[in-house]
Amino acid sequence: MRIWHQSFSDLDRAPLYRATLARHAAAVLPGDDVVLHGLRPGTYGTDFAPIHAIRHRYLEYLNEAQVIEAALAAERAGYDAFALGCFYDPALTAVRSLVDIPCLGLSETCMLVACSLGQRFGLVSLEASQRAQHEEQARAHGLRERLAGVVAMQPPIDEYSLEGDEQATLPLLDGFHAACGRLVGMGAEVIIPGDGFLNEFVWRHGLRASHGAVVMDALGTLFHHARFMVGARAAIGLQVSRAGRYARPPAAMLAQARAAAGATAMTEDSFSGDADRR
Repeated sequence: MRIWHQSFSDLDRAPLYRATLARHAAAVLPGDDVVLHGLRPGTYGTDFAPIHAIRHRYLEYLNEAQVIEAALAAERAGYDAFALGCFYDPALTAVRSLVDIPCLGLSETCMLVACSLGQRFGLVSLEASQRAQHEEQARAHGLRERLAGVVAMQPPIDEYSLEGDEQATLPLLDGFHAACGRLVGMGAEVIIPGDGFLNEFVWRHGLRASHGAVVMDALGTLFHHARFMVGARAAIGLQVSRAGRYARPPAAMLAQARAAAGATAMTEDSFSGDADRR
């Protein structure tokens, strides 16, 4: 089985995160192939972390176009599933309307699975500006009543704060524990590290519980859910609905719209990540 993992970061700018993702995928899905992809090299430049760029809706919109092209490229290349490793689930509705392979969003997957592990869940974010988007995701998935809250790391951090050596970043683990404690006080029974970089930091330290609550391995859950959906499609015919929200546009209509918009297909080697494994 081959799973296309799509980050909303430029993986060439995050070597520790990329290496951890590779180890993580190999550990939780032995025998399967999770191939890592990020946005195009240079997407965020050298002066901005992704979290600072995508708080601006137009920049997020531009990057969502890359995610759509990635999903189309994944299906053309014969991948079995497309796993979107960003907690905002960018362009998830669009990609489900365009391809037949299972397309999984990190936020939707983790929130749905959390409902099987506890009555209420909470998320730890990198900074307070992420709170509104996490709450919007819970509302969009019909799970706002199951969300106990969103608590930010203190002091706030960005993705690259977690790229330092283990000794330098170890104090951040105390900050994560403190955020978990606040969420448990708000009624959370399941804690979701609400960022891919944060999840991999927590995974490297082997954290499975905090203050009595379950700490979810968010990306491990995404990888396993992708494998489940591939198996369910093959064994019992589960597939995306084409009625309503995920209706596929007719081929001629799609071609016309893409031509008018100047959209061009991207190939797998256009993306950052594991080019050497493809």
